[in-house]
Amino acid sequence: MDSCILRLSLCCMGLCLSACLQIEPRGFFVSYESVDQRFEQSMTWNDQHPFPTLVSSEEEYEFYAVSDIHAGKTNNLGLFLEQALLQQPIAVFMAGDLTTGNANDYHELYAVLPPQDSLPLFPIPGNHDLYFGGWKQYRLLFGSSVYSFSIKTSQTSDLYICLDNAGGTLGALQLEWLKELLLYERPQHRYYVLVNHNNWVRLRRMLATNPYVEELEVLLELCLKHRVDLVISGHDHKSHTAVFGNTLFITLDALRDSYPTPSYLIVSIGPDAINYSYRNL
Repeated sequence: MDSCILRLSLCCMGLCLSACLQIEPRGFFVSYESVDQRFEQSMTWNDQHPFPTLVSSEEEYEFYAVSDIHAGKTNNLGLFLEQALLQQPIAVFMAGDLTTGNANDYHELYAVLPPQDSLPLFPIPGNHDLYFGGWKQYRLLFGSSVYSFSIKTSQTSDLYICLDNAGGTLGALQLEWLKELLLYERPQHRYYVLVNHNNWVRLRRMLATNPYVEELEVLLELCLKHRVDLVISGHDHKSHTAVFGNTLFITLDALRDSYPTPSYLIVSIGPDAINYSYRNL
C-alpha cells in the first residue's frame, strides 16, 4: 500500500512539474493568455495592419529606445517625448514594462503619447504589462506585440524585429516565426536589430521572468548563425552591455519616475558601424 501511495505521489508531482513548465515564468502575478495566444492574436492584427517601411533620406540615421516606464506617473516619459519630438529620430522603441498592467495606467500612458505620424513609436510588452489582465488593454491600444519592419536608405535596408518575451519565453510559435524570418530575410538586409523586454544577458538573477536556459542557447546560436548585429532589452533597470560573437547586447536603464538616473538610448546607424550612447533626462 505504501509503495502504491508513493508511486501515486511521484506521478502527481511529475504532472504538476510538467504543467508548471508550460507556464510563463512571470513572477508573482499571472496573466490569462499564453505567449502562443498573444503571438497568434498579434499575427492576425499584423495581417490586417501591415507595418510600413520607414525611409531615411540620409545614409546615417538615429533611433531611440526606452524601457521600464511603469506608468501611471509619466513625468519622465513626458520629458523624453519632448526631447524626441524636438530631435526627430526615425523611430522610438519602447521595450516593455510601459505600465503596471492596470487599465487606468494604460490610459495615463496613452494620453501622453504623440500621434504616430509625428513620432513613430514601436512598443512591446513587458511582464508588468501583462498583470491584472493587462494584455487586453495592451492589445486594444497597440494591436500587436510581435512584428517586424525595415528601414531603408538609398543604398540599403535594415531589418527590425520586435519580440514578445514578456513572460520570460518566446514560446514555440514565435520562436519558429523568428527562425524563418532570420533564414529568409537575412540576405536582404545590412543590419539586423532585435528588440525585446526580458534581457538575455543578466548581471544578476531576478525573481521575475528569468528566461529558460535551453531557449537562450537556441537564441544565441541563431544570433551567431544569422549575424544579428544588436539586441536591445530592458527589465533589469540597470544599463549594461555585452558582446557574444558579433552581436552587441544592450540592456536599458529604467525610465520610471522613481528611478534615480533615468536615461534613454540613442543608436546611430551608419554605413560602416552601429554606435550608441545614453542621454540623461
